[in-house]
Amino acid sequence: MKLIGVGGLSSGCGKTAVACLLLKALPGWAAIKVTPCEAERACPHGRDCTACEPPEGEYEIVTDRTSLAAEGKDTARLLEAGAARVAWVRAIPENLPTALAVALDEFADAPGVIVESTSAMCFLDGLHVLVARADESEVKESARGCLDRVDLVAVNSSSPTAGTLRLPQGLPREVLVVPVYPVLPPEHPLNERFLSAVRAAVSRSGVGIAS
Repeated sequence: MKLIGVGGLSSGCGKTAVACLLLKALPGWAAIKVTPCEAERACPHGRDCTACEPPEGEYEIVTDRTSLAAEGKDTARLLEAGAARVAWVRAIPENLPTALAVALDEFADAPGVIVESTSAMCFLDGLHVLVARADESEVKESARGCLDRVDLVAVNSSSPTAGTLRLPQGLPREVLVVPVYPVLPPEHPLNERFLSAVRAAVSRSGVGIAS
């Protein structure tokens, strides 16, 4: 099983869209959506859906397809993109490594798993993709904590931008920066460089929870 972690440099950068593009290009792969939960944490999207509230137990893993396919959920987008299976992991930060290990074990028979989460990237062994927009200068806290693990920066180029991406300090010197167009199909020539880089890196990567 191969593993790709997809995180975002800032909120609203399009990491779910990039995860969906990868699922369309990688038939048979599963996907995990991670929601970090903290009692006093404000919803990053300004919603009142209780998704960010801590689960009753140590963590919660939702695999019921009906729940996951509910309109408006990111998990529904992952399913629609062709994910063979999807899990939604909810956990407080200290329980996230355990929850991820359990969820990945449930997908052990999949050829690969895409984990959509910035917070989870520092716990994963595999390919680490950080999505950014050229017109965004904000770096969210969860992204700062995993910059040293990033292998590839995918610049979401689906809409015209006025600025040039200024990479934050802390990224590895050898990190590859490539454009990605998640609004276009994976076979489109504009996505060839991104997907070629992903496939090459995945062929060399391992899988698991980082020690």
